[in-house]
Amino acid sequence: MTMLEIIVGIMALALLIGVVVLARLALRIGRAADEVGLAARRVAELAPAARGLIESAQSELQALRSLTGSTAQVVDHVRAVTGQASAIATQIMRGFEVTNRYRAIFAGARAGFDVLRRFRSGNGSLASRSVQEEEFDNI
Repeated sequence: MTMLEIIVGIMALALLIGVVVLARLALRIGRAADEVGLAARRVAELAPAARGLIESAQSELQALRSLTGSTAQVVDHVRAVTGQASAIATQIMRGFEVTNRYRAIFAGARAGFDVLRRFRSGNGSLASRSVQEEEFDNI
């Protein structure tokens, strides 16, 4: 065997290996192309459903925005009513404070008249004792 025959043999072997590698690569590229085609079909099938979902979400978002606007109006109205109720409650509380002052004055006057009445209606034995001593006797 000569050197030329060995080189031709190696070249033939390299060519054979190259053809096998290219065949395997072509097979892989074919499989990848099939998967890309399948994915494209799935996307094409899902596109109308996705559009419908997006349109539905947009309409729901618009409804939510209008509801939010209505809720803001209700909140503003509630704040106004609360402010008015607070003002009325403050006036009522001031009225109770005045009423409580008058009650305290009347209760004090009634207690004073009761003490005077006891001293005057008794047999005179309580007349010489002070009011504080009488209060300590009641305890």
